[in-house]
Amino acid sequence: MRIKRAMGHRSQERSMSEKRSVAIAVTGASGQVGKLVCRRLAETQIEVLPLDHGDDWADAIGKSDAVIHLAGTLQPKGRNSYDSANVQTTATVVAAARESAVRRLIFLSYVGADTASPNAYLRSKALAEGLLIESGIPTTVFRCVHIYGPPGSPGPTAGAFIARGRRPVTVPGTGKQQIEPLYIGDVVDAVFGALERADAPTGIFDLGGPDRMTMDDFVRALNSPGVRIRHIPPGLARMLARLSPSLTPALMDLLLCDNVAAAPPAEIGRQFGFTPHRLADVWASRR
Repeated sequence: MRIKRAMGHRSQERSMSEKRSVAIAVTGASGQVGKLVCRRLAETQIEVLPLDHGDDWADAIGKSDAVIHLAGTLQPKGRNSYDSANVQTTATVVAAARESAVRRLIFLSYVGADTASPNAYLRSKALAEGLLIESGIPTTVFRCVHIYGPPGSPGPTAGAFIARGRRPVTVPGTGKQQIEPLYIGDVVDAVFGALERADAPTGIFDLGGPDRMTMDDFVRALNSPGVRIRHIPPGLARMLARLSPSLTPALMDLLLCDNVAAAPPAEIGRQFGFTPHRLADVWASRR
């Protein structure tokens, strides 16, 4: 089985009494990407250990050959924060992985993650990356851009830009900000490429979609021709983000700026064994 090969020689090191099937822990299992990852793992002979808030992460990770770390948030609510959701969860993963026989860590981050970033979300993602890389366990980090799903399940990013009736779609800023919308199926394929391929590289990789377009073009691609677009000036958009319970200043900053990957998507696809999908092909059934 390919995933067993990706785990290296570990299966040969176990005694007969210790042998068991491959187990993969998935944090953030109920999230947009987590659901698809767990569904795909369930189609194999791999034991899936889905983890969400309130589950015993240490116990599950202790039984795992690899951890796909998807837990985190861009929109913390209540007592939650970027530190608790993105950094502390990662510290929990690292601590449990070091105490077990985990051989591979896979993490979804965001393009532009930097400990010196003025954006609180990007700072927290960079801190999480550091914890994983410094763990000494082979780690693959994918820094993603805006993720979208298919028409039947567009996800929160695409869903926010789909017209409701005759009302215009609201776009923060000028609408000219450059983005490379990333298909969720490609994210899952990249994760599995890092998990399954014996030659899968470790390190940090930008993961974007093959289409570079403006935010306005993204909105037009998701809707029928003639969709009306209403722009909110950046200053007003940032003020609304501070007042709205469904937004954060960090999220609004990401919506207002360019979101593009440093590496060509096709090159990342070759490294991890998948072909990136174009937005027009995924949303062809919408037409």
